[in-house]
Amino acid sequence: MKLHTESHVDHGLTQPQLDWLLERYADRSEFFIDTVELPEGLGDVPCGLHGPIMGDDPVPDSECRDEVRGDREWTSRLCDRPERRVRTVTVIAGPHDDGSPCVLYTAFGGPLAPQEPGDPRCRDRDESRKFWAEHALTG
Repeated sequence: MKLHTESHVDHGLTQPQLDWLLERYADRSEFFIDTVELPEGLGDVPCGLHGPIMGDDPVPDSECRDEVRGDREWTSRLCDRPERRVRTVTVIAGPHDDGSPCVLYTAFGGPLAPQEPGDPRCRDRDESRKFWAEHALTG
């Protein structure tokens, strides 16, 4: 796995943390998703996910709003809760159109969550709606 100019690395990971991930997955040559704990010496990362998967109660609708994030064409369920610090990082990587066998697509703090229901690439809208009815992102 290697970094690419299109790697989405704006989730608050430090360069030493990214370097550790690149070394850890250096031998990968195909698509993968993995969640790993950072070694203590590398510190922690921000995580904006809230809800049962994080050990919280479900996030009620009264705390949430639907807003478009970044350049997405769909809305996300957002809340005003602060980010928390975690040592868990989820890595998504795989081939790139330029022929690279395995580049980092993204890495972020926290566990893997289902794609949002409005995401055109969402494969299981029922599962997604159920998950996101109880979870929200810091917004």
